[in-house]
Amino acid sequence: MALPTVEILRWPAQAGRREDLVAAHRPCLWVLETGDLPPAIGPLEDWARDGDSERDVHARVQRLAALAPEVHTLYPREACVDDEGMLHFRGHLIAIPPTEARLLDRLAETPETIVTRDELSRLLWDGPPASRSSLTSRIHTLRKRLRPAGLTIHAIRGHGFLLTAGAPAAATRPPSRSTPPGSAPASSSSASSSPSRSSSSRRTSWSSSSQPS
Repeated sequence: MALPTVEILRWPAQAGRREDLVAAHRPCLWVLETGDLPPAIGPLEDWARDGDSERDVHARVQRLAALAPEVHTLYPREACVDDEGMLHFRGHLIAIPPTEARLLDRLAETPETIVTRDELSRLLWDGPPASRSSLTSRIHTLRKRLRPAGLTIHAIRGHGFLLTAGAPAAATRPPSRSTPPGSAPASSSSASSSPSRSSSSRRTSWSSSSQPS
């Protein structure tokens, strides 16, 4: 089992990558220049400033790695449906209707790889679906069936869908803090769950370690 990778990106220069990171449940530390206001952060996000100490930044990265879902390698066809319409996956037994089974089997052939919306649509309909929401509705229903087994279908806007494996739905993560837009650095009420932002004698610059892509 691999440890989660924490992305270290600059805010707001690399904010365009945020949507994909959230969809893939990838933890991210946003680095701000002195004086910039922090974004409203999600459960797998935190922020630091260019001048923060190396020790403080490291502590924040470790905290995010601990909060992130465990990374489980999903092998090709490991999550395919059998001839009786049953998914046997790591101790879980789930009935999958034929239409959804076709979607799952295709996604499971190349896990953690994007399959285009057009390709998935062709598996279900001879021609274009009645509406774009037709496939979205099928995917939504399949997502709910797979959740107890820790399987997740991610929607990558403008590209398609991909299948990943993580912790089963019964597992829970510790509560996270959030920072409203335009707020000041974390107050004392959130300091207990996050490393202190006070300065230390050892400081470092992150200006060269995370340039915008």
